[in-house]
Amino acid sequence: MKSFFNNFTSRMFLGELAVHALLASALFFLALPLLKQEYQNQFIEQAQQTSKGIATLLQNSSPPYHLESLVGHGDIVHARLISADRASGSFKHDLAYGSDNNHRYQIVTPLRTAGEQLILELGYDETPTEQRITNAFHFGIYLAIGYVVLAMLGIALLGSQLTRPLRHLRQTALNIAAGQPMEQINTDTEITEVKELANSLERMRNRLVTQREDLAIREARVSAVMDNIADGLITINELGQIQSFNLAAERIFNHSANEMVGNSVNALFAAPLISRNPDNGEARATIEQHAPYETLGRRKDGSTFHMEASISEICELAGCISIVICRDISAQKQAELEIKSLKDDLEQRVVKRTLELASVNKELQHQALHDALTSLPNRVLMQDRLQQATRAAKREGHSLALMITDLDRFKEINDTLGHHYGDLLLQQVAGRVRSALRDSDTVARLGGDEFAVLLPTIQSEEQATQAAIKIATAMDAPFILENQSFHVGISIGIAIYPKDGDNSAHLMRRADVAMYVAKRAQSSYAFYNPEQDQHSASRLALVGELRRALEQNQLVVHYQPTVDIKQRLVVGVEALLRWQHPVRGTLQPSEFIPLAEQTGLIKGLTLFVLNESLQQLHQWQAKGVQLRMAVNLSARNLNDPDLVKQIDGLLNHWQVLPEQLQLDITESAIMEDPARAMSTLSRIYAMGIKLSIDDFGTGYSSLAYLKQLPVHEIKIDRSFVEGMVSNNEDRVIVRSTVDLAFNMGHRVIAEGVNSKETLALLASMGCDHAQGFFISKPLHGSELYQWLKTNTEWRADIKPRNTRLEPETV
Repeated sequence: MKSFFNNFTSRMFLGELAVHALLASALFFLALPLLKQEYQNQFIEQAQQTSKGIATLLQNSSPPYHLESLVGHGDIVHARLISADRASGSFKHDLAYGSDNNHRYQIVTPLRTAGEQLILELGYDETPTEQRITNAFHFGIYLAIGYVVLAMLGIALLGSQLTRPLRHLRQTALNIAAGQPMEQINTDTEITEVKELANSLERMRNRLVTQREDLAIREARVSAVMDNIADGLITINELGQIQSFNLAAERIFNHSANEMVGNSVNALFAAPLISRNPDNGEARATIEQHAPYETLGRRKDGSTFHMEASISEICELAGCISIVICRDISAQKQAELEIKSLKDDLEQRVVKRTLELASVNKELQHQALHDALTSLPNRVLMQDRLQQATRAAKREGHSLALMITDLDRFKEINDTLGHHYGDLLLQQVAGRVRSALRDSDTVARLGGDEFAVLLPTIQSEEQATQAAIKIATAMDAPFILENQSFHVGISIGIAIYPKDGDNSAHLMRRADVAMYVAKRAQSSYAFYNPEQDQHSASRLALVGELRRALEQNQLVVHYQPTVDIKQRLVVGVEALLRWQHPVRGTLQPSEFIPLAEQTGLIKGLTLFVLNESLQQLHQWQAKGVQLRMAVNLSARNLNDPDLVKQIDGLLNHWQVLPEQLQLDITESAIMEDPARAMSTLSRIYAMGIKLSIDDFGTGYSSLAYLKQLPVHEIKIDRSFVEGMVSNNEDRVIVRSTVDLAFNMGHRVIAEGVNSKETLALLASMGCDHAQGFFISKPLHGSELYQWLKTNTEWRADIKPRNTRLEPETV
């Protein structure tokens, strides 16, 4: 019976039956009162019409009246005609149907006949009408029952045909839900709604098939990934039971997946992973989440091993699962133990070695921060102490003084007697300066004969003045060097913080400016004066102008001849750069070359001069002029790793032989970094290019080092040559330099030959070459060519050529 009521067709049948039964009952009960009323109205209307007809008939007839004959005809059960005087109140006219309990409807009608007033009494039986009403009621019930029966028969006949496609769709949906989506939905019906439902189910089935195939592919990929990752991957349900166990986990624990799936995960851990057991009544297992941590795992044979594991939980609608990712770190642990053992041994060795190196490091640190000759702090340590002193002065609100000193006549002693005496003098100077100051003051050697003095705390400039006077006084006493007495002066420049600068760089530069002011004024000391500083704003402006000069062709090269004194022959020229400044006029190299070296522009300037001079030499060669071109290099050029390659490229481009080029390097430039200079000059020398030491005698180089340099010539600085006629000391220096060069196998070139007497004196000393205004001033290339052709004092090697050399393309 239950299955019957669960059947869709039965439900529809019962629903139709209930609807029609209710409809029939409603129609019956609604129609019955109306039908009853209609029957009653018809009865009353007929009784009244009959009564009116009899009364009319009696009025038109004469007695005797036989009213008894009317009884029994129709529904009349009582008929009487009496005089109005004899009328009794027992027979009354009914006002409504059924008002009389004897089921009789009474009508009293007055009439006049033969001059007499009469009363007609008629009584009608209501029972037939009541019977007709009852029969109508019974007919309605029968009709309703028949209607219901017909509805049941119709549903019974049509229900099966109507619900057969639905039953088919229902079975198909059940098959799809049971995991059998491959059955295609075919429903033979003409019902539109059922067809649309079938089409919708077919589309749903196709999507399910596609999704199932995609899911199968993804599951296969995930399974492949899980089986090929190196780490063990285990999933656990809410009860703490293993759901999946990949190949890596099988290798790690020596368990197969079939053995472990469904078992508690605690079997794989030495320490239980599940803190609450659902087998003891708990709703679910409790598994703590962990970032990667180290624990002990348990293999199938019961042995334990070091393992790294991480545990995380994923919750979805279907519930929560825990994921354990683990790896065997036994080999890593063993390696860590071995490394720890090695580390302990290494630490012991390091401690021992550190103790050994501590003393060495202390000495190296002292050497890095102190001057090797005087043991005073060097430039690095001085900079550090100056920075600390300026910070302290700013914090505490006091002043400090920085002094830069330079020895007078030190160069003469160093050049005349040699560097050994110069070193002895510097050591004594350091001692005297140190003894003239307080212990809190710092004395440092910055390089050469330049010293710096830091007074970290002063109350007024007068303290700095007193310190400068003490230093100058200490220098007044003669210096005894190997039983010889020497007098050396000192020039001191003073800068005050914060008046003259708020950082170490400003103080160093401005104290240096003050020192040069003191030297020019031949005063022992001088304070920094901004009005005497010619290298501040104008210097910055000149840097920008020099950059534009390279771009706007404001630079030109002049050439000054170099002659062989004995042969009266022009053997070469020196390329000298000039700056045709649009406002300042022609600027000499001394006015902008130092600036170019400090700002890095010297590289571009040097390449410009090399290119211009080699181009000019190429043009002269085309006219038959054979000369050697001398070009000056700076210390920055010697540090340029591309210099040699660039020179070689220019020689090839202008088709100039390497031996026709001479590079002049100052003594001070070589001594800035002797090792790098030796490397660069050796490469240049190997190319066949001539090398010359320029301004010899103005630096502080070691002759023992200079003799190792691959140079061909030595140029005597013009400061000695220009005064050698009138100054015996300059003459001694020039003669000594010529003798030194001969002994070292080098040619000698004297610069600054500005008089006939100077040239004659150089010839008497055996000097090789000369250069100066007495011979010729620097000239343009075309002017120099005309000078070579027209001068009568000096011969020129000019051999006309039939062919013209063309530069190579670069």
